[in-house]
Amino acid sequence: MTITKHRTATFEILVQKHFCDIELAAVVHTLQTANMVLGGSRYDWRIISDKPGFVQGAGVCLVRAEPVIPDHFLADYLIVIASKKRDPSVWLTRVRSMRHLGKAVILLADAATQFISRTQTETGAVTTHWADAVVLRETQDLPRLTGNLSEMSNGIITAAGRTATPELILGLLAGELSVSEITDIGRHLLLPSIRASSSTQPFAHTAFQKFYDKAVSDTLALMEANLSEPLSIADIAEHVDTSQRRLERRFRAVLETSPGQYYKQLRVRRAHQLVQETNLPLIDIAIATGFGSTGTLSTSFKKVYGMTPSDFRSKHRDRILDYSAEI
Repeated sequence: MTITKHRTATFEILVQKHFCDIELAAVVHTLQTANMVLGGSRYDWRIISDKPGFVQGAGVCLVRAEPVIPDHFLADYLIVIASKKRDPSVWLTRVRSMRHLGKAVILLADAATQFISRTQTETGAVTTHWADAVVLRETQDLPRLTGNLSEMSNGIITAAGRTATPELILGLLAGELSVSEITDIGRHLLLPSIRASSSTQPFAHTAFQKFYDKAVSDTLALMEANLSEPLSIADIAEHVDTSQRRLERRFRAVLETSPGQYYKQLRVRRAHQLVQETNLPLIDIAIATGFGSTGTLSTSFKKVYGMTPSDFRSKHRDRILDYSAEI
């Protein structure tokens, strides 16, 4: 019997003071779980920092980090878990060194935010945690900033991070794993599903509607139930026993948008899910989400996702990381 020996892939995790504890834990735990499931030491990692020694996270996490030595000990992957309170110059230099060698770079949340705000991306898309994306859009013209879980531009992966980190790391590993290995790791991590990198963040507000006042929660339920034949806002207001003006005020107070804008966003996101997860013809998806024609759907879809549904479907298919072949 032939025993196949796999090369150990190395991860360098760069942290800064006040790093996100959950992101570091997610990276390390996912790699540990992969090694356990695969029955060996397929993945190795080391933690480095601009301030070596003991580094305190934003919560209770305290880690011992090695120093960053310029242009030395570069791993196969560099994962940056930065802090918006710290100078990014050290890890930005490390990023350039990695990219010079054609190696993979992953910037999680705060690092992605700093990278986006300091660099002008002219090709490809970028993303970060949705809360930071809101601020970035208010202060800069960023047409290539998306709301997806992760994006890759010029070999650099920007990502939402936080609790989506295990899926991202699993996506990095997936290129060398079988489907059964991927699903087994996901099961051990207790992931309810493994979302693709092109999945939209965050969950729709309808998932949390029980926390809102009755008028808003009833409105969200009505919208969710009437995607294929959208109701007018006046009809919705009548159904929830309030005035259209008061409903507009409550929506803006709770969700910081108008009912009409949110309703359209909900329909576009549902269309995105159907394009990504089913083989339904685009005309059926357009009808199912209340757009009526593929042209109307394409226009709305492109405004949000930067490409038409047909282009999206041809590019994003059957991979956890939709750009995994490029890493």
